[in-house]
Order: sequence, then C-alpha cells, then structure tokens
Amino acid sequence: TATYDRIFASHGGVHRLMVGNSLKSDVIPALGAGAWGVHVPQPVTWAWERAEPPTGHPKFRALPRIADLPGLLSTLDAMLP
Repeated sequence: TATYDRIFASHGGVHRLMVGNSLKSDVIPALGAGAWGVHVPQPVTWAWERAEPPTGHPKFRALPRIADLPGLLSTLDAMLP
C-alpha cells in the first residue's frame, strides 16, 4: 500500500486505478491506497498470490478477461465527478 501511495502521489490526479492478476500484490494494496482495484484472474495463480476477493469494497471490480476493461472504464468514467 505504501508503494502505491507514493506512486499515485507522484503522478497527481484524483482518479487512480490498478488492474492486475494478483489480488494480494496488485488489487488489495491499490484499494488500501484509495485507488480502484480491478482483478483479471489468470488460470494459474501462485499460492502466494491467492487472497479472498474484497467483494464488499466499493472500488473493487473483477473482470473475466482484460478485453472487458474498456467497457468497465466507460462505466467508471460515467460514475466519476
């Protein structure tokens, strides 16, 4: 989370998003830093990277495939001020 905080702060802006295949290393830390977290699972996941999806988090989304990302971004863009 601290790494994401630092990266997001260095790039400014108010809307932040992390798309990744690891809940543990990509998505959950980004959510902790206040960003949107999008999980795109892969068929094989290293045991170290497994975590429970934060389904109750308002900024969490899951996609079955990366090709669905543009549609999600359009939806999120419509929600943002």
